[in-house]
Amino acid sequence: MKIFQTQLQGLIRKIDDYEESFEEATRYIAQSMISDGKVYIFGDMEMVGIIPQALNGVDRLPGCLEASETSVFTPLDTVLIFSPNKGSKAAAKVADNARGAGGNVIGVFSETTENDGDMQIDWTSQCTVSFSTSISHGLMPTESGDRIGVPHLLVALHFYYALYFTTMEFMEEFEE
Repeated sequence: MKIFQTQLQGLIRKIDDYEESFEEATRYIAQSMISDGKVYIFGDMEMVGIIPQALNGVDRLPGCLEASETSVFTPLDTVLIFSPNKGSKAAAKVADNARGAGGNVIGVFSETTENDGDMQIDWTSQCTVSFSTSISHGLMPTESGDRIGVPHLLVALHFYYALYFTTMEFMEEFEE
């Protein structure tokens, strides 16, 4: 467990490298909240666990809605996409829909690239602002040489909270 915790702490410390990107993402989120736009969130695979926090948790983003592959967006909308897979067709569909409508896409992704189909997909190229969790494999080596303990959701929640805190701080200053 100590190896896992040490590796996890290293991944979480890397979040500090994104300070300017968090400020930029916050501006897009706040613009949608202040204007007639909406803020949406999409969670893919195990990162779907981010949705209950963003929509129903104590620290939820005000007015945030769940996005799906069939959501219709506007140019005033901002869509947060969380996916452990840069090759996800579902995340690509949501990102394409949002960008096609002129909306902004904020992506949080891991460094895995398992494609859902025959052609190479990388939905992160559609992001207005993107954040990598830096997770590419499990953090714990096993005796057989495999690696287990792939904390996609755990690290994604840290990114969510960084976005949440900067957005709430911005909105508080805006309302003053």
